[in-house]
Amino acid sequence: MIKNIVITHGYSDSNKGDLAITQATVDSLFNCFPFAKITLMSSFRESDPDFWYHNRKMKCNDISIIQGIMPTPYVGGNSSFFVNVLAVIRIIFDFIETRLFLKLPFLGKLLANKHYKAILVMKNADLIVVKGGQFIYNDKEDLRGNIFLWRTLQPIYVAHKLKKKIVVLSQSIGGFASKKSEKYAMKYLSMCDKVIVREQLSFTLLKKYQIKNIDLQPDMAFNIHLKNIGNIFKIDKEILGVTVVNWSFPESKSPKKTKQQYVNNLFHVIKKASEELNLFPVFIPQVTVKHHGKSDLDLIKEITEKMDRFEIKYQVVSDDYDASQMASLYSKCSILIGTRLHSCILSAVAATPVIAIRYQGFKTQGVMEMLGFENFVHDIYNLQGEDLFNDVREVLDNKESLENQVRRKVKRLQAEIELAMSSLKIK
Repeated sequence: MIKNIVITHGYSDSNKGDLAITQATVDSLFNCFPFAKITLMSSFRESDPDFWYHNRKMKCNDISIIQGIMPTPYVGGNSSFFVNVLAVIRIIFDFIETRLFLKLPFLGKLLANKHYKAILVMKNADLIVVKGGQFIYNDKEDLRGNIFLWRTLQPIYVAHKLKKKIVVLSQSIGGFASKKSEKYAMKYLSMCDKVIVREQLSFTLLKKYQIKNIDLQPDMAFNIHLKNIGNIFKIDKEILGVTVVNWSFPESKSPKKTKQQYVNNLFHVIKKASEELNLFPVFIPQVTVKHHGKSDLDLIKEITEKMDRFEIKYQVVSDDYDASQMASLYSKCSILIGTRLHSCILSAVAATPVIAIRYQGFKTQGVMEMLGFENFVHDIYNLQGEDLFNDVREVLDNKESLENQVRRKVKRLQAEIELAMSSLKIK
């Protein structure tokens, strides 16, 4: 009987996509194992002053939340040479402690620190769930990229050493900066008892490496249900929802130029949709946690400043919603242009047609194919404003049929998730 479940790689509730994945995972696990104790392991340190702010929505559930194995070495949002040196020191100490406590648990008990607590919780678990999303990857074959990949895989290593059942739940795997990194990640994934991915390209990759017990299942966020937030918009026009990503464009030879092209083309479409299609733009910050000192709000500000100069009316959502409320928010939109994948997923849950802009790995194409919206995917590295605008017009012209289509698809995907979760009921 499964009494204790650990979910690894918890992230910030300021990333509404991660929040949706985590919330849906907790809800689904409680549905399968109603009497189980669930512990969520955060990627943040408990010494971080923002630790509980990052978990402000998830702490409302009947679960425990603790610092995980090899958490981020950074504390707070500051960045400097000194901060980077401290981060390196923390990584070294975390590594030594983890290996030491695995070999000499009595020493961990004696010191009774956060790392030992995480290992002890894992030791007492009947099931280790590696949360869904996309964090098993590296953008660059450099020190920072390789450390990130290595650190991300350590909870799997610890669970394997403790001989625990490990299930990777609805992940996108990759991309990787080299074959070396790809093979390195596969070594760790081969330690898992079951690896469930959320799109075909990741499934094909795992199959190539002959990873055992792989399966294809929709993103867990499809299992979020709407929570009514009332009529929050006092707008007498159809709403064009917009989500952006403050991306660093690591695959581009000219990151700044490519980013500006993304901003300019997105602005062009929003302006044209406002003027020619009478749509009212609403910017929805899907991720407000700062990554390397930046968040999506910074890019929204850059775009809205351009809109102010052209006297285009718009609105920016400022309320802090949970995942179910976010889905309800997207239901107020007639159409969404979504760069953030989970804004697309939550819009689909709300039966709102989506046009997606992919920016990383396989995840967007795969999810949009599941919805039958594969023809409405654009590449952030080569975004063409006129092509995007033509899709907006096409979606509006076929809005009712597309709403019915996405409603049917989501219902089927939710049934697939329920079936996959029931397979976790082992003796």
